[in-house]
Formats: sequence, structure tokens, C-alpha cells
Amino acid sequence: MNKQAFEAILPLKVECVVGELMNQKKLSLYKALFYLYSSQLYQLLEREDTKVWHYSPMMLFELLENEKKTGKLRLPE
Repeated sequence: MNKQAFEAILPLKVECVVGELMNQKKLSLYKALFYLYSSQLYQLLEREDTKVWHYSPMMLFELLENEKKTGKLRLPE
């Protein structure tokens, strides 16, 4: 994927995951953004070469929740 297309997709993925955090965990926008941005998952998500952006927003949310609970990020095989 070219850089321009990736830069268009990333904010949409972030918006969906943050929306789930706000809805399911009742976090404010600021806290939801911090929750996501401070994760290992986000470090991978913002890099196109990891292909983490291929996951659905719900899968990203579940991976994030698992990472926060266990302290480890485990991606599907």
C-alpha cells in the first residue's frame, strides 16, 4: 500500500477503536486516545509494514483490551 493510502486509512481505524473505547469502557475522548496511543498495539498499527491495520476495528479493540489486561500484545497467527 502506498503511503498516501495508508495515511488515509489509519485515522479511520483509530476513530473506530476510540469510539469503541468510549462506548464500552465509558472513557472520555482524551482518555480513550491516551489508552490507545500508549499501547504496543498502536505502535504496530501506525506502521504500514506490520499490516496490523488489516484487522477490523473490533479485532483491534479486543487485542487492545487483552494487551491492557495481560501486559502483553498477542496478535492472531
